[in-house]
Amino acid sequence: MGGQFWRDSVGMSESIGVAVLIGMTIVMTATVGLSVLVFDTQADAGPQANFSFDHVQDSSLLLITHTQGDELEAGNLEIEGPQNSVSWAEVANTNESARIGPGDIAQLSSGNAYGADVTQQDTVTIYYNTSENRTQLDEWSGG
Repeated sequence: MGGQFWRDSVGMSESIGVAVLIGMTIVMTATVGLSVLVFDTQADAGPQANFSFDHVQDSSLLLITHTQGDELEAGNLEIEGPQNSVSWAEVANTNESARIGPGDIAQLSSGNAYGADVTQQDTVTIYYNTSENRTQLDEWSGG
């Protein structure tokens, strides 16, 4: 009789081991799946870029410099102020497909495509605009 109990307990421990392995596989698969689906925000982040702004009050103009981040197409960079909305290509007098990267400069003034003075009270926003979406990259609020 002692031998019968030993064979029954071996079968039970193998079944429990298989159940634990299957459970661990399901948990690991679910964890990896959730991390890919829920926490993968980089795919939807869109372009990233930073700009510096230098306002020249005497001339009522604003110099915008791409300081760091992704290179972007000049025709898709939209600069929106209270008086007008123009593309980087228009105010920098460059091709729409030109790549804009760190060190590139655009000027907003009454003497170019922007067509208006820039004052300390103005707010200027830079967007990356594609047919799929419009992403705000940076903003200057006077001063």
